[in-house]
Amino acid sequence: MLVCPTDVFCDPCLATIKPVVTTFFPITKNTTLKVYAVANYVQPMRSLITRKFTGDIRASGQLADMINVFVPLKNQPIDALVPVPLHWTRYASRGYNQANVIAQRLGKILHVPVVRAVRRTHKTKFQWQLSADMRRDNVKQAFDVAWWYRHKKLNFLEGKHIVIVDDLCTTGSTLVAVAKVLAAAKPASLTAVVGCRAV
Repeated sequence: MLVCPTDVFCDPCLATIKPVVTTFFPITKNTTLKVYAVANYVQPMRSLITRKFTGDIRASGQLADMINVFVPLKNQPIDALVPVPLHWTRYASRGYNQANVIAQRLGKILHVPVVRAVRRTHKTKFQWQLSADMRRDNVKQAFDVAWWYRHKKLNFLEGKHIVIVDDLCTTGSTLVAVAKVLAAAKPASLTAVVGCRAV
């Protein structure tokens, strides 16, 4: 099933969505990352994820709409949305960062600022091409504080409720790596939201 031609999913598509339970990943000894997802990595959601490889930016917007419908973000405190960054070379070839598109749309819906506080320090292989162990190594030390926030040392996020945004969670390695960077700011909570989960 392909992406619906309208900006809102039709009833037949919505009826095929089977919500998944929240999962948790350890960040530090005292910090756990709660990850919300709309559904598993199956159709029709899978089409929204894979369309990023064809430059279909509209699909990322639809992912944000699906997250808004199926994930209870409105029921919890959120001070900032932080999109998982792309390396600049991948951004240049794709033309946009799907995580940022999702975050910007959610930010407008929820009236929450999008803070691009994390940068990708080097180009990594696609996670879906690797085993679980290789994925952890692939993104280890792949993220750091964005240089435009480095002088603040992310202190402005201390005591805040932060939600990390991405399109897909497989082993959780990427989300955990980003969360570890943000955990240094001592936020009140760290949560993540994705369109699909393949774990």
